[in-house]
Amino acid sequence: MDLTDKGDPDKLDESGPAGAVVKRKPAKKRARAAFLPRPDPAPSIAAAMAGGSFFLQGGRVDAWYNEAAPGGHSDVLMVTFDNVTSIHAHEPHQPWLLGRALKINVPILGLLAGERDWYRNADAQKLLTQLHEAGFFRRFRRVVFIGTSMGAFAALALSALVPGVEVVAFSPQSTLAPDLAPFEDRYPGPTRHCDWQDLPLRDAADSLAPAARIWLIYDPFNRTDRLHANRLKGDNIERVHFNFAGHRMLREFRQSEMLNDLIAGLVLGEMDRTAVNRHMRQRREIDAWQNALLRKGEALGHAALTARAARRLFAIHPERRDLRKLAWKLERIARGEPAESREERRARREKKTAARRLRAWKNGSDTSLNVSHPDLRPPFTGEIRMLSNALILPEREHDTPLASGVLHADGSWCDLSEAWIRARKSTPAPVLSDQDEIRDLPGTHLYGGHFRGHFGHFLVESTARLWALDHLGETPESILYLPYRGDVEAIEKVIRGHAPFFRLLGIDLPVRTFGEVLRVERLIVPELGFGWLERYAGSPAYRDFMQSRLSAAAVAEGGEKLYVSRAQLRANKGGILGETVIEENLARAGFEIFHPERHPLEVQVARYKAAKMIVALDGSALHLAAYVMQKGGRVGMILRRSSALILNAPDYDLQFRNFAGLTPDVINVIVNDWVAGDAKRADFRSVGEVDFVALFDRLRDLGYLPVDFRPELPTQDEVRAMLAPFQDHRGDSLRPLMRGEKHGDEED
Repeated sequence: MDLTDKGDPDKLDESGPAGAVVKRKPAKKRARAAFLPRPDPAPSIAAAMAGGSFFLQGGRVDAWYNEAAPGGHSDVLMVTFDNVTSIHAHEPHQPWLLGRALKINVPILGLLAGERDWYRNADAQKLLTQLHEAGFFRRFRRVVFIGTSMGAFAALALSALVPGVEVVAFSPQSTLAPDLAPFEDRYPGPTRHCDWQDLPLRDAADSLAPAARIWLIYDPFNRTDRLHANRLKGDNIERVHFNFAGHRMLREFRQSEMLNDLIAGLVLGEMDRTAVNRHMRQRREIDAWQNALLRKGEALGHAALTARAARRLFAIHPERRDLRKLAWKLERIARGEPAESREERRARREKKTAARRLRAWKNGSDTSLNVSHPDLRPPFTGEIRMLSNALILPEREHDTPLASGVLHADGSWCDLSEAWIRARKSTPAPVLSDQDEIRDLPGTHLYGGHFRGHFGHFLVESTARLWALDHLGETPESILYLPYRGDVEAIEKVIRGHAPFFRLLGIDLPVRTFGEVLRVERLIVPELGFGWLERYAGSPAYRDFMQSRLSAAAVAEGGEKLYVSRAQLRANKGGILGETVIEENLARAGFEIFHPERHPLEVQVARYKAAKMIVALDGSALHLAAYVMQKGGRVGMILRRSSALILNAPDYDLQFRNFAGLTPDVINVIVNDWVAGDAKRADFRSVGEVDFVALFDRLRDLGYLPVDFRPELPTQDEVRAMLAPFQDHRGDSLRPLMRGEKHGDEED
C-alpha cells in the first residue's frame, strides 16, 4: 500500500471490493469546521511516529493521530472508527469523538473512512497491521477501540489485528454477511456492494478472543441489535443493557452527561462492571430515556399503564407539560376515545403541510409561490363589500375561542371578514348570543380585521385591508379593528404605539377598537390583500398602496450596504449568540450597522430604499424592507432559529420576489436553538447558536463579502459565554433544544 499518494478524492478508485469501481461520495450536508487543524500528511509510518501528532493517507482509510496535551493521560490511546453520520461531517474529516478526547485529554487515533463501506477494504486492515508492526500501539499502557453501529463492527472485527486492546461497542453489529446475519435488513446497499465473503475479518464474532475486554452496550428491546449481540460470545465480554435507547443511542442521548461520563470512564479504565451498572441507573433521570420508555409502552398497547407512568413522572417533573399531555392522550385511548383532540390533529396537519411546503420550495416545485400559475393564483379578487347594519363581533368568553368577525344584518356570516392568525389557522365564525350587548355606531367605517401589537404581525395582518382606502367613493369616518384575544385595553395601547406608521401611510382617520358587539350603519369590508402563505405575494392593489405611500414618505438616504441588527433588542425578543460578531466583521467590510428600533419609521424606510445589499437575521424589519427596496437589490437572510427554514423562509421569499423583484439568499448555519423552561420548539424567544465559520464562508460565496475577507471570530467558549446576558435578562437558564452537537460532541 502506498501511503504517500491518496489521489484525487473525486476521481474513481479502482480498489473497491471484488474489483468494483467505487466513487468517494461528497457529503450530503455542509461540513462543519474541524476542531483542530489537520497535520500535514506524513510520507511514511516511520516518519509519522518520529514526531507528535500525524496524518497518514491510506487509500480508502486515513489515520489521524492527535497526542494529548501536557498533563494528560498520555499512556491511554483512544482508537475511533467512523459511523455513517460522522463521515465528512467536518472539514477536514476529523476523528470521531475528537471533541471527547480533547476534553478528557487522551491521545486519539481516528481511522477515517472514505465512505460508508463498514471498513470492508484491504486498506483498513493493512493500515492497522502496519501501525501494529511498527510498534505504535506499544507506546501505550492501555488501548481502547471504540465505535457505534458501523464503527462498532470495525472496532470489534479489527481488534484482532492489535491483540490486548479493550473494545467499547455501542449498538454493535457482528457482520452484514447475509449467510451469517440473515436478520439484518437495515443496510441493503453495504450488504450487497461490500465484500462480505473473500476479505478476512468478515465476522466480528471470530475476532474477539485476542481482546483484553469487550463492552457491548445495546438496547435488548431492539430486535436486530439483540440478535447481533447474541452472536458475540466470550469470557471477555461485558454486556450492558441500555433499555429503550434504540440503535442510535448516542444520537438520542448525546446531550446527557451520563453517556459522556460513561465513555470517559471506560476509555480511562476507571469503571468496572459494578460501577457501570450503578452509572447506567442515571438514565432514569434523563428526559429522552423517559420518553423512550413511554413510547415503548404506548407502542406495546399498554395505554393505561403508560398513562400512570406518565402521571407519576409529571408529579416528579411538573415543568414537563408534555408528560401531562401524553397521559391525557393515553387515558383517552384506554377509555376507547380518539387518541388526538381536534386541536392536536390540526397542529399535526399544520406541521406536515409546512414540511411539505419546505420540500417543494427547496426543489422549486412549490407552485403556490408562483403567482402566475393559473390554478394556484393567490386568492385576490379586489373585492370590497359595503354592508348595511352589519354586526362586528370581537372575541367573547361565551363563544368559540378566537371566534370573531362580521355578520350581516340578518346574522349570517360575512366570509370576507375571515382572518388568519397562523398559516393554517383562521378565525371561526362568531355566533350572536343573548348575553351580547349591541351598541349602534352610525356613519361609514372601514373594517380592518384584528389589530396585532407585534410589528411583524401588525404588518402582515393588520395592514392587509388598508389598500381599500385608495378605492372608495367616500372617506370612512374611522378604521375599526377587533381587539386581538379580546384585550381592549392592551390593543388600545398598541394602537397608540403604531400611530406613527399610520401617519407614514398618510392615514389621518381615527383608529379604534372595542369590546362589545357593534351594529355599524355602513361597514366597508375589503378582502385581505396580504397575509399568510400565498398571500405574502400581496394583491396588486395592496402592493400599489403600500409601496406608493411608503416610498413617498421618505427620500432614499444611507449607504448601499446595510446590516440590519437585532443586537440591541430586549433579550426576550430572541436572536442569536454573538450578533455583535457579525456587526463587527461586516462593519470592517463596509456595511452600515443599522438598529431599526433606534430610528423613526421614515429613517428606516429611507435606509431600506437606499440599500442595494441588505444582510439581516430573519425578522420583522425585512417585511418593511420588502415594501420599499429597489429593484435589482440583494438580501442575505440569516436564520436565527431552526424552525424558520420551514415556517418563515418561504414567506420572505414570496414577499421579496413579488414586491421587490428579488430572491433573498437564505443562510442556514444554525447549530443549536437555546430555549428556556419547558419550551419544546424554537420560537420568537429562542436564541440561535450559529456556526460563524460557515456563516462567513457562505457570505463570501454569495458575494456579500470580498473573496479575501478573513473574519475575526470568537472561540467556542466565548460564544457560549454570550448566553449569560440572555439568561440574566430573562431570569431563567437556557438549554439546547436541537439534536445537533452540544459542547463540542460529534454526531454518532
